Amino acid sequence: MRFDDITWMLLSALQEDARLSYKELADRVGLTAPAVAGRLRKLEGAGVIEGYQVRLNADRLGLPITAVIRINAPGAGFDETVRDIPEILECHRVTGAESHVIRARVASTAHLEEVLIRLNEFGSTVTNIVTSSVVPRRGLALPPAVPAAGHGR
Repeated sequence: MRFDDITWMLLSALQEDARLSYKELADRVGLTAPAVAGRLRKLEGAGVIEGYQVRLNADRLGLPITAVIRINAPGAGFDETVRDIPEILECHRVTGAESHVIRARVASTAHLEEVLIRLNEFGSTVTNIVTSSVVPRRGLALPPAVPAAGHGR
């Protein structure tokens, strides 16, 4: 799939606000709404756009604690267990002393302890509680695109 400046501008705009209408996107990139819809369908079909999400404020939903958990869990059944723990937002296999890095959101330290007890079946954990986020979740760094004539970014 070819990525021209308009494609990069569309992807950038959607990372900023996935709720933009086809018309709003079209105005930003200098195309018609049907042309934008067609490009997005192609990007979705190619797996470049995997989906559209709502970002929820975990603090306001009663889950103020973010924990980063590292574990060396070579045993069978670990992957299935972490998939079944709803507090776990991400789990990655990594290189280094630990085999996995996990990010979880919990309501309290007691709640965190419940998650850790389930994980400790597979090995000892090293856990950090996030005190602040210098770089909160953001989109991918995309190449700069030249805005369409007469249109700003």
